[in-house]
Amino acid sequence: MATQQLSGTRVPSSSNTLTASRLVPAMISGVTVHIECPAWCTVDHVADPEGFLADIWHGGDYTHLHAPHMGSSDDMIAWARLGIDPGSSTPAHRRPFVMVSQGGEDKFQTPEQADAFADNLEAFAAQIRDLARQARTFGGSQ
Repeated sequence: MATQQLSGTRVPSSSNTLTASRLVPAMISGVTVHIECPAWCTVDHVADPEGFLADIWHGGDYTHLHAPHMGSSDDMIAWARLGIDPGSSTPAHRRPFVMVSQGGEDKFQTPEQADAFADNLEAFAAQIRDLARQARTFGGSQ
């Protein structure tokens, strides 16, 4: 069994931090302003300045998927995080979404799509467990 399966902070769906917001400083074109920010947002809007208020977006903690290698350390093969881009020209990005990436093109998912993706990952995990069982049957070892 892997020692590090996932990392990141999981927030229960009943948590008040999912709907709560706070005022935080943000740097816009060199000027510090205060913006409303979801409580789950971990973006430092001063350290990551924007040129325009409409460019401000919000992102939560990352969760990472690692894959072990024989004889070497684990590699991160994908990550996901909660996000919202209130000023986006894409209407779907103005509502909370889940962003999944494998280091290439980001996949933006509605909550329903993220649930379907998670179901697919669970099925994939079951298939990997079956492959591991088969490998052990034929003499495979750690």
